[in-house]
Amino acid sequence: MCEHHLLPFSCDLAVAYKSGGTLLGLSKFARIAHKHAHKLQVQKRLVSDIADETADITGTDDLAVVGRGEHLCMTMRGIRTPSTMSSSVFRGVFEKSEHARAEIFAQLGAK
Repeated sequence: MCEHHLLPFSCDLAVAYKSGGTLLGLSKFARIAHKHAHKLQVQKRLVSDIADETADITGTDDLAVVGRGEHLCMTMRGIRTPSTMSSSVFRGVFEKSEHARAEIFAQLGAK
């Protein structure tokens, strides 16, 4: 739920990380995302909170989290601008390496 308008938004998330010794199963990523999504939230903080917790659990700062959300606060009011917004967090190798970021975006475009 958007904390500004108290209306829902949906957010597709992509998480990439280079292991710092701890590997996570797919269900753990879903649990992390749901933990942060089930409170009043804004998309940018949601993506940042997921990045923070993933870094804490995996022990690595080499991670990227990209969120693409559709916000009903825009859609329902009839705004004729696309209501899908993107937010991202890039840390470590994903922040420093253009090649690593390009690989993430290539994977996201391959959906």
